Order: sequence, then structure tokens, then C-alpha cells
Amino acid sequence: MISVASRDLRNHTAEVLRTVAEGTRVTVTVNGAPVAEISAVRSSRATFLTKADLVRIVSTSRADAGLAHVLDELAGETTDDLDAL
Repeated sequence: MISVASRDLRNHTAEVLRTVAEGTRVTVTVNGAPVAEISAVRSSRATFLTKADLVRIVSTSRADAGLAHVLDELAGETTDDLDAL
């Protein structure tokens, strides 16, 4: 992360934004005190994984134990209480 004075940000906006676009976070300071951080926006475009990557992620990740317990309580063991379609 780098720091940029607000005056330098105003005078060198394009350069600072290029740095941010490359992945560097920038802290903006006023009179030496940090007041803001600028970071790149993550792409809203869908990211596609290969089958191998998906299998690796799923096989090495575990659900939160507390979440699993809550989901079990909410789901119950049957669907008998659901309205018939």
C-alpha cells in the first residue's frame, strides 16, 4: 500500500488511478493523516473455473460447523411439512 497526499492525488489523478488499477491500494492523506483508501473494483464479470479447480476447492473447503448445525435445524429431516404443489 502506498500513501498519497490529497494535493498529489489532485495533480496526478491519472497516475494514481493507473497504480490502483494494477492492484496497489492507495491511502489518501490530508496534512499527513490518512483519510481514505482507494482500491481497484473487482470485476463483476463471471469467473469460470475448470472442473479440476472446482473439485479442488470443494474437496479442500469445509462448511462452517455452526452454519451446518443451523441449516440442519431449519431443514429438519423430512419435507412432510411442505405444502403439496
